[in-house]
This record gives sequence, C-alpha cells and structure tokens, in this order.
Amino acid sequence: MQKIIWLLLGGLVMVVGLGLVPLHQTTMIKATVAKTLPNGAQFVPSECWFTNTTNLSVSCGWLHTAPPETGAPSAFRLPAVIMRHAGLGHQPDPLVYLAGGPGSAAWLDKDGVENHWLAWFEQKYAMKRDLILFDQRGTGMSEPALGCQAYRDLSASVLSNPGTPTDNARRYLEVSQQCQEQLTQAKQPLNELGTHLSAQDVNDLLTLLDYQQSNLLGVSYGTRLALEIQRRFPERVRSLTLDSLYPLGEHLLRDWPELLNNSLQRLFQYCTADERCLLENGDIEARYHALMAQLRTTPLRIPVADLQLGNLQELQLNDEILLAMLFDAQYNSHQLKYLPSFIRHLQEGRIDLAREYINNYLYHQFDAAFREPVFWAVECSDNPAISRDSMVAKVDTYPHLRYYLPADYDMCSVWNKNRQHPGLQVSAERLTVPSLILSGEDDPITPAVWAAKAATKQFAEDSTYLFRFSGIAHSVLDNKPCASDLFIGFINDPTQRPRADCRLDKPQD
Repeated sequence: MQKIIWLLLGGLVMVVGLGLVPLHQTTMIKATVAKTLPNGAQFVPSECWFTNTTNLSVSCGWLHTAPPETGAPSAFRLPAVIMRHAGLGHQPDPLVYLAGGPGSAAWLDKDGVENHWLAWFEQKYAMKRDLILFDQRGTGMSEPALGCQAYRDLSASVLSNPGTPTDNARRYLEVSQQCQEQLTQAKQPLNELGTHLSAQDVNDLLTLLDYQQSNLLGVSYGTRLALEIQRRFPERVRSLTLDSLYPLGEHLLRDWPELLNNSLQRLFQYCTADERCLLENGDIEARYHALMAQLRTTPLRIPVADLQLGNLQELQLNDEILLAMLFDAQYNSHQLKYLPSFIRHLQEGRIDLAREYINNYLYHQFDAAFREPVFWAVECSDNPAISRDSMVAKVDTYPHLRYYLPADYDMCSVWNKNRQHPGLQVSAERLTVPSLILSGEDDPITPAVWAAKAATKQFAEDSTYLFRFSGIAHSVLDNKPCASDLFIGFINDPTQRPRADCRLDKPQD
C-alpha cells in the first residue's frame, strides 16, 4: 500500500541441493495439457520465462480466470509459478503467497523470480511444501495489466509544480476520471476486479493444480484476501499466516486521517523519549511545524534529473510533500530514529544529508509496477461508501491536518461507476483455523492495534498466535529474522504456538 500515500494526501500521499532439476536450466513443466473446470477457469502449462540456476524443481503456467458468464471469454490471464519441494517429508498442502496492494505485483517477472523467489524458497525449504505464486487480476504480468501512464505524468507535474492540497486532489480526480474512461472505452474488465473474485481465482488454481488444502501467506492487503478465501472456501485452508494484517471491518480510506496523525505522533514521541534524539534535535515537534510553515511559502528546489524519473527534472519540496515523505519513510523498519535528523537537515538546508529519504520517496511515486486502477476498483468494491459528512467529521478531529485532507473528492464515485460492489462481510463467528498474526509496532498503514483488535474479536483464542514486534514497521517477515523461524515452525505444526529466540536478531544501528 506504500504508493497510496500519493492517493490520499490530496494527490501527494503515496535447503539447497534437494531438487531434481539440473543446474543452469530453464525449467519446463511436466504436463503439457490444459485443464478446464466446469466454471470455465483453465490452467495452461507453459515454459517458464526465467532461468532457474538452482536445483529446485519449478514449473509455470497461466490461469485463465472463470468467465463472468457462460460462453464469455476469460477476463484475465494470470501467470503462476509453482516451486516444488522434492525432499524427504514433503507435505501435500502447498503455501500460497498473496501479494499486497491491492494493485501490487507478486514479483514474477524474470528479475523477481531469479533474484528473490528462488532464494526465498531455498531459505524456507524446511517448511517441506510447494510454493504457489501468482499475479492477481490486473497486476504484474497479468493480461491485461491495468494501468494508466497519466498517473506517472501527474506525479512529475505535481512534484515539480505543486499546488495546494485541494488543487492537487482536483488534479488527481481528473486524471482518475480520464483513466477510468480510457480503460472503459478500451473494454478493459474493470467490473471483474474485487477481493471476492481473487478468492475464486485461488480456489480454481488449487483445483486445477490438484491440491486439496493449502496454507495461505498474506502480506498487507494479501491478508484481507486470505481471510476472504477462508470465508468462502474454508475446506481449502489448513492455516493462515497474516503479516501486517488489514482486517475485514477496517477501512483504509475512512481511517486515513487517524493513520496520518498517528504517524506524526509516533515520530514526536520517539524523539521526546530518546535522550540522544532530544540532544541532537531539540523539540522535534516545534522543528517540524516551523519547517512546514517555511516550506508552504518557500519550497526547496532540488535537482533530481539524475534519477531519470520521466519528465521530472526538479523537485519543489513543499509542506505537503514533506508530510508525505515522513509517512512514506515509516514503512521501513528501523527508520523512525533517523527522521528527526531528516527534518533538522532540511531546516538547515543540508539537502545532501536528506537525499536518501527524498530519493526513496520519489522512486516510490514513479513505481510503474503499482496499478492505481486495481487499487481503487478493489478498495472501493470491498469497503462501504463514506459520506462526505462523516469524512469531514473525521478530518475535523485533527485540525492541524485539515488543510492537507480535502474531503470533496470522492474517488470511489469514479471507480464504482457502472459496477456492482457487494462489499466484504465480517463473519459473525470467530475463525477457528490456525492463524499466525505478525505485526510491527511502528507500522503506519496497517497498525498493530488493528491486529490486536481483530485477534480478540474475529479469531478463536486457542488457535490464534499473535506476535507484535517493537521497532518493526510494515511487512514483518522481511524485517524481523526470527519471524521466519516462527513462520516455519507454525507451518509445520499449526496446533502449537511457535517459538523462536528473537534475542538472536542483530539490532539495527
């Protein structure tokens, strides 16, 4: 969800050697015959599009999604990669990875598989299960992949010539309307996007690959998809691993003012409580407000042509962009303690010392792998509508942020046009499926309080294992080494609370 900071701040927020395949060979799948289900979903085996330089057994193919109606063509063709455990003790229930977003890819392109997933599966080989990877509808290598270049062009325009938050929100709404109309005129399947449809895709894929049960690993929005799969197809799910939980019943768009406010308070409180931070930076909250006032009238002009970000040659860093940068940076674990110095360096005009955060933020805003139409279509389909009055009341709770949160731009009115949006249902009964929930205390976008509340109200106590980690932000498995040990222990025996010695994790400098 990191890219979405842009969308919410008025447009600116935003074990080796056990396989059977020879080394240095692009893996071919064993089967060559397509399989089709009664609902029309089909899996077509294919040659893999990457080079497998490991001893792992890997196969590939494409899921043609179930047609929206009898006789109609599939709306999407989704790439799938299956990494097979070929060692002793192999278990029949695979792990299915569910990417976040909505709108983010699962990194199934050549570089993503070769540089990430093959090593990841080798490191997790002790889980003794196959790994299933796929891109969700409209994302990554999905055909069609739904996106509009106009969003990147808008990023360059606003970053080089920012208006007020209200102006930027209007510009973003106009681009969204143009994108929606462009995709509609091109007969792109916007009506075939939604978490309930992705849940059906996972069930169909498991059936076509001859798996009975599965273990679901969801990260961020992927946790919400995992919960919907469990709700609709409980017989398919042996266990849930939910990293950075986005629970059913929570609402990112509705809660955005609170999330933004909490990110600032977390920053201020950290520096107040840390003696070194206080000594180096003084009253960081006062520094922040002074810098925001300075940047509102006199933005910092920062050359960025060397970053090769489309048409963006110079960044005009104003107050709204700074607010977005501070939120964006908090996605990354162990970064909170450096943000006070970032604020001080900007106030002192020492751009060279602030470059890392500036560059990282800009790269996120031009990430073409993120699909804005998918985000909005899915998010607006899954969640109930928000009235303008209720949004104004929410924003008014945080008067110091009111200027940055214009309430008159209803994005869901654009993306729900001519769409049915049934919304996701929270089950009245607590989930009894074994569930491992991982959350970071410093997570700005799927806060630990969401996980704690859901664990108490939506999950059965005797089959749910909640772990909260201090100093960790979004995506715990990527940032806390011992969390991987907890995960593997849980997958191998979901009936017991997993154990790991997190004291062995090296502290971050």
